[in-house]
Amino acid sequence: MSVWENLGGTPAATWLAGQIAAGEVPHAWAFLGPAGSGKKPTAVAMAAALNCPREPLVGCGVCPTCSRVLRGRHPDVHHIVPEGPLIPVDVVRELVVPEAARSPFEGIYKVFVIEEADRMNEPAQNALQKTLEEPQPDTVFVLISEHEEEILETVRSRCRIVRLEPLPEQRVIEILTAEGADEGDAVLAARISDGDVTRARAVIGDGATRERRALWSTIPRRLAAPTDALAAATEIVAEVKETLKAREAEQKEEVVELAEAMGEGRGTRAPQTALAKRHRRELRRLEELILGEALQTLASFYRDVLVMRAGGSDSVVNIDLVEEISLRASEGGADDAALVRVVERFLEARGSLVHNANQALALEGALLEAVRLAPA
Repeated sequence: MSVWENLGGTPAATWLAGQIAAGEVPHAWAFLGPAGSGKKPTAVAMAAALNCPREPLVGCGVCPTCSRVLRGRHPDVHHIVPEGPLIPVDVVRELVVPEAARSPFEGIYKVFVIEEADRMNEPAQNALQKTLEEPQPDTVFVLISEHEEEILETVRSRCRIVRLEPLPEQRVIEILTAEGADEGDAVLAARISDGDVTRARAVIGDGATRERRALWSTIPRRLAAPTDALAAATEIVAEVKETLKAREAEQKEEVVELAEAMGEGRGTRAPQTALAKRHRRELRRLEELILGEALQTLASFYRDVLVMRAGGSDSVVNIDLVEEISLRASEGGADDAALVRVVERFLEARGSLVHNANQALALEGALLEAVRLAPA
């Protein structure tokens, strides 16, 4: 087993594994590609390979170090995520620059994974650039982005570029069935995940993900009146809170693990403070992701109704809801233009989550629009 096996054998991951194993470890990388292309799992696999004591630069995938890196609990692997619409300069100056100047606490390399790096504002990117110009030999940066044009050329030019693409649907199905999944479940998961094998595994194997999707999928049939829209919004927000509560419990375990690893003494305060800040960012990010998951599921339902009306039943995403989708498609209540607008409204709401301080209000607005245009 190795840390690279779960990535589905993508060309980019295979090439990257070979580069790292050969000792080609530039201090800065940029993983570029669309959503679902596995940028973050690939970055985490690389961080594990760099720090694995059992199989250095390969990553055995089973030792305590690999396990902690893969679970996001290693003190030398730092995940920087957006705070709302951006990654402000204060985050780079306070959490990245000083930490990058320190030696690894217990690992071989200190790794910074900067998710959605394009959301660093210009001052933040300029601050990071200075660190990239004079890197420590045991520090590696991985910038992840879907929008490379938003990353300053002066930053991109200091990174080794790796371009990733989602896996073909059939390849995701092959991977899932080889891992023991029922073929029908594998096809559904592959459709929903849109080439993201990590997401597909969650659809099949993670109970919380399955339960959330089951809830999201019941909403369209219940949207008959404005009160139904408000009730559905309340359910979604409650589900988000439950997910955050579960993550908070995991974070407490991570705090204990760090305390046990570091012990007491000088130099422990900075990592503990950095961990607390990261936990707060993670919770805000998780809230955004779960709300986005709900909105995407709803948009895909109405999109499937349109596809079914056009005779494209083979392209339906929610194949477990075909009967319900077919019934909605045959109804004469909402015309195609209304359905298109409902899909757009849910996708607009999803896109606005990062900019909207009142996310619940954005959710309610989209659901009310669905009731108005295409009531159940």
